[in-house]
Amino acid sequence: MITWTPPRRRGRGQRRSPGRRPAWYTGSVLVLLVTGVSGAGKSAVARRLGEWGHRAVSLDGDSRLCSWTDRDGRRVTRPAEPDAAWLAAHRWTWDPARLDEIIAEAREGGAQTLWLCGQAANALDLADRFDACFLLDIDQQTMRHRLGAAQRGNDFGRVGDTLRTALSTHTAFLATWRRHGAVTIDATQPLDRVGEHLLLPRRRRG
Repeated sequence: MITWTPPRRRGRGQRRSPGRRPAWYTGSVLVLLVTGVSGAGKSAVARRLGEWGHRAVSLDGDSRLCSWTDRDGRRVTRPAEPDAAWLAAHRWTWDPARLDEIIAEAREGGAQTLWLCGQAANALDLADRFDACFLLDIDQQTMRHRLGAAQRGNDFGRVGDTLRTALSTHTAFLATWRRHGAVTIDATQPLDRVGEHLLLPRRRRG
């Protein structure tokens, strides 16, 4: 059974824990992060939640938010065929100010809940923005199969050393998010089932 219980809405004067309240926070929108390794289905989940009438954002689609950055945090253009050395020296990151804008836009639009679907190397540094985090869990065999699919829009996993890098970081990524309290969802299931588990966290599996 998934044991996550949606947190109660906080009043205007109450604080988030851990961390300080971001400047945008007013307590009027519940912000839920859905993360996972490459190929876990984050973008597909965002689309499905949107089809079901929820406010959901596939974060990789926002070029103002996402970019490859070097060790100094400067935006760079990824080579067409990045090798292991390049991938080790660069990270896929989110811009904190843009993330705050996305959340503020949802709040100003009257959304009660905002689903943010994506992953970035600095996501844990921004965890004070999220009321809860869900981890889409897939095994390495599923990851390899999905990343190799020609119809997949993102070429990460099909070019250069990206597949080898993705596989080598798979176990550590999952362990890190579990350690930080993310609720694990079996993302090898059919997409609708994954969505149901996100929306109905107390439902039994199987």
